[in-house]
Amino acid sequence: MKAQKISVQDYRELIKANNLKDVFLFLREHTYYGEFLKKLDQENLHRSEFEVRLNDLKVQETEKLMHYLYGTDRAFFKMLLVRLEVESLRVLIRGIARNGDLESLRGLTVYSQKYTKVPFDRLFRVKDWEEFKKLLLDTDYYRVLEIYKDVSLEQDLVMVEKSLDRYYYDLLKNRLLKLDQKANKDLIEAQQRNFDLLNLVWIYRGKKFYNLSREELIAYSLRGGFEITDKRLSNLVNAKNVEEMKEQLLNSDYAFLFNHTKTIDLYMERRRERYLYYLYLRLFKEGSASLGRAVAYIHLLDFEIADITSIIASKRYKMDAEETKKYLIRSVD
Repeated sequence: MKAQKISVQDYRELIKANNLKDVFLFLREHTYYGEFLKKLDQENLHRSEFEVRLNDLKVQETEKLMHYLYGTDRAFFKMLLVRLEVESLRVLIRGIARNGDLESLRGLTVYSQKYTKVPFDRLFRVKDWEEFKKLLLDTDYYRVLEIYKDVSLEQDLVMVEKSLDRYYYDLLKNRLLKLDQKANKDLIEAQQRNFDLLNLVWIYRGKKFYNLSREELIAYSLRGGFEITDKRLSNLVNAKNVEEMKEQLLNSDYAFLFNHTKTIDLYMERRRERYLYYLYLRLFKEGSASLGRAVAYIHLLDFEIADITSIIASKRYKMDAEETKKYLIRSVD
């Protein structure tokens, strides 16, 4: 499976492509994404649906690997599909907030038909928020969403999305704790470091762009990180400003997020993802536990899809090759 992944030379070809259509044709004809792109019309390409269909490969690969896992390992691995499920629900909820036709959003959702308990086919046909919630009555998502009486762009939409995220990460942490802690030490550390990084990005942006209160920052931060303990989290949230927050992280493993003053906001997400890319690459190569290697493989596939998506975006903005490479997670010379 690893041997089929996009090579550095493939990246070079995609970067050199003249436009969106050329990127599409290369992926369809020369990569393992081809079978998921065949139904798209090359003469009438919609960038969003094109990008979403790349994730169909992730569903297939995850389902394939689940056959080799059992018990708590299998339950944890399934979280990779739960993440896609949550993202698909977010797409539909945004559609409701915009009073849109949910059927038209079918092409923008990706989930495992084999393992989901969410009745997506029926959700695509609903007309309002109450009907949407009722269809989720037999799932955990109903408990998350029932308290919201309405969703709109002006009111509860952001809180609904944050609640879905909280549900996902609480469930992920719960299943992480049930794993064999010794056998999966490196995998657990990788997940905890992701919690750290997500918290740092959340707190930084919450302070700089949204002027969020201490209570709001704490409420939607993730517990159970590797370096960012509850005490350190509290100190970061209590920092008077972004500069004070950065000073607290000068000697941490995460100082790299803030080292480049002029490009912090532009490349923060890419730096976070690149850190995790090398973390999971090492786990895939050195991990002794089969679960760790399987999880690392899917995350590496995630980063590959993210890079292809960045290349697609570069065509829209007519960026040259060198500029495009700056936004990629994987280094391409």
